[in-house]
Amino acid sequence: MKKVLLTTTALVMTAGVAAAEVSMSGTGQVAMAQTGGADMDLSTHIDLNVAVSGAADNGVTFATSIGYDAGQQVDYNDDFTIDPVEGNGTVAANGGTGNNNNWSGGAPEVAIGFNGWTITAQNGGIADQYDGDVDNSDISLAGSIGGVAVGFSTNVTGGGATSYSVSYSAGDMTAAMQSTTDDGRTDANGADISGAAMNISLSYKLGDATLTASSDNDGTLDTTNSFGVSYAMGALTLGYTMAGDNGANMGDDYDMSVGYTAGPISASFATNEESRTRIVAEYDLGGATAFFSSQQGGGSTELSAMGINFAF
Repeated sequence: MKKVLLTTTALVMTAGVAAAEVSMSGTGQVAMAQTGGADMDLSTHIDLNVAVSGAADNGVTFATSIGYDAGQQVDYNDDFTIDPVEGNGTVAANGGTGNNNNWSGGAPEVAIGFNGWTITAQNGGIADQYDGDVDNSDISLAGSIGGVAVGFSTNVTGGGATSYSVSYSAGDMTAAMQSTTDDGRTDANGADISGAAMNISLSYKLGDATLTASSDNDGTLDTTNSFGVSYAMGALTLGYTMAGDNGANMGDDYDMSVGYTAGPISASFATNEESRTRIVAEYDLGGATAFFSSQQGGGSTELSAMGINFAF
């Protein structure tokens, strides 16, 4: 991460009270990709962030940032889609984003820390503690009490959710619980089916193997119970997770994966009960750059992509 230092070594906001450091970081990408059998298309993307952080003499820390997004980005190892930037651009007929670029709009996120606790604030921009997928809170508090990590998020302006998280690790075992008053779910037609939800999980490391179990009541949907195991054998990592609704039909839903990492090379293969297959390969080119190739087929939107990521 490159640092832009203003004045000498810091921007002194008030002498003897607080000093702030300004830093710049970001990512860039150039890629060829196609989805749903369409023609291969070229996409470019940049995500530039300017962050301000500092500390007061009494130990209070603070941090905030602004960002700039431009172009469209290939999400090749998570959602396996081509993502338009959240900005003022419009989606073009070929699926591109046209003149899609924008400095991050709205209020910035501000984090204030003291004595191991952090308060984060942003109007309607704080992710919930349940799964982090829904930005429907204004303020959050995170810290630990006697080795127990806790988190709390709520909406102080009304109309949002309140969520909690608790986790504890002892040796090779980790237990966690997350809950929310509104999980923000919608059905396939976009109708609101949200409700209160809770997830309880447990993991245990046994030598080279890690065992996991969880129970998620899925809000207004059926409760999902799952069990999983991953096993590391040198450069190889094998993973298998099976799930069932309300404890029945266990194994009807499953995810199976194989991962390989050696030096600059990493590769993975994954499949599930829908015969969806995902193959991702990356090669570290050094100097904060990496080549990638990604394929997804079956069960959901197809994706074929290759490109280079840059980080600075």
